[in-house]
Amino acid sequence: MKRRWVDIVWLSMTLLSGCGYTRSGDEPSGDYQWRSLYREDVKTVAVPIFTNKDFTRGIEFALTQAVIKQLEAHSPYKVAPPQRADTILEGQITSVRRDTINRDRITGVPEEQLYIVTLDLIWKDLRTGQILLERRNFEQTTPYYPTLGEGQFHASQQSVERLALAIVQELQADW
Repeated sequence: MKRRWVDIVWLSMTLLSGCGYTRSGDEPSGDYQWRSLYREDVKTVAVPIFTNKDFTRGIEFALTQAVIKQLEAHSPYKVAPPQRADTILEGQITSVRRDTINRDRITGVPEEQLYIVTLDLIWKDLRTGQILLERRNFEQTTPYYPTLGEGQFHASQQSVERLALAIVQELQADW
């Protein structure tokens, strides 16, 4: 009986104390908050086609399309034309490189390579002209294995998808 009473007291203390969360939004309770990871003052983002200073053709179109898809899937922002957008996200691909990591010892054929895309990124508030985010030499590295049938197209697609997700994650508000 005494053991049961201790269990009931412990359970009620646990339930009444909670775990520090609050639903009010802006008032933190303990170390937890319910606010969004993204800026609440921005509702729409314009994403013009990224520019490309490298000779790799078409990657700017694929990257722009992937960023738009990631924005709409993983952020509260809506993509809009520049005339109606709160902000604009502009990017310039500065280089696309392929580096060999490992070669076959006998034939010298590359077994593992890296596909590396580097870009400059600027996110600007069109209402105030303020730069919200600026990243220079933002880089995404993707490994691929030519001896397993993975070509540069496969590596390019993977790199574009990873880079687009990383770009959207960069748009999260500062903590």
